[in-house]
Amino acid sequence: MTAEQPAPGSAPAIELKGVVKRFGSDRVLDDVDLTIQAGAITVLLGPSGAGKTVTIKHILGLMKPSKGTVRLEGRDLARLDDEELNQLRRDMGVVLQGSLPFTCGLFYSLSVFENVAFPLRHRTRLSEEQVSALTLNTLGLVGLRDRAGAMPEHLSAGMTKRVALARALALEPRIMIVDDFDSGLDGVRLSLLVDLLAETQRETGCTLLVTTHDMDAARRLADHAAVIHEGRIVAEARADEIFGSQEPIVRQLVSGALTGPIELGAR
Repeated sequence: MTAEQPAPGSAPAIELKGVVKRFGSDRVLDDVDLTIQAGAITVLLGPSGAGKTVTIKHILGLMKPSKGTVRLEGRDLARLDDEELNQLRRDMGVVLQGSLPFTCGLFYSLSVFENVAFPLRHRTRLSEEQVSALTLNTLGLVGLRDRAGAMPEHLSAGMTKRVALARALALEPRIMIVDDFDSGLDGVRLSLLVDLLAETQRETGCTLLVTTHDMDAARRLADHAAVIHEGRIVAEARADEIFGSQEPIVRQLVSGALTGPIELGAR
């Protein structure tokens, strides 16, 4: 159940070309080009409302672009039927933002244990004994083994995020996507989870795409980084190039400077 290392020169794991998304007259994504390299960690950065989550939803096929192409492992999502799209999703681990009753994609009618065990039962051929052992082990990795019997409604926002991470990690997917990675997490737990994700990616060779507002976490995680602002990708490069960039939007975002093109009133 370990993700396979991508072959040298293999196609990008995820590719968006000329993606536009309109909601009425509002152009939320504006000609987005984004390439996520297979077998690497990419961090998508941007201020709140820049289009990060909408981009993630397009990658998952939860939204369809008004224009442009989204490819997952070389396959155009627009050409896939529901069964083919669901098959692609089975090889992914996903942690979403969300609101009740599906915060971070959890089922609020199931316990913490059952949330993590659910995809293992439905996507693998593991025995119930193996499912139980793997579920508890993965909950232990995120510090929640002792909360296995709890219901999600009784967890803090940070705990909910960690349960969702455990569920994604347990599958050892080829592609793992974590939206708004730092939300609800204190500094210590965020640092521990950064190390956990980095170690998991090294061991499995999976493709990892993360969105975050925490620049320290982004610096520690990223092989590659992209910056989205007002629905456009304004920079995409190796992480060291992004964090050393002198482009005004990128520099303001990574430094947290109060002055620059990113303003309080901007979307």
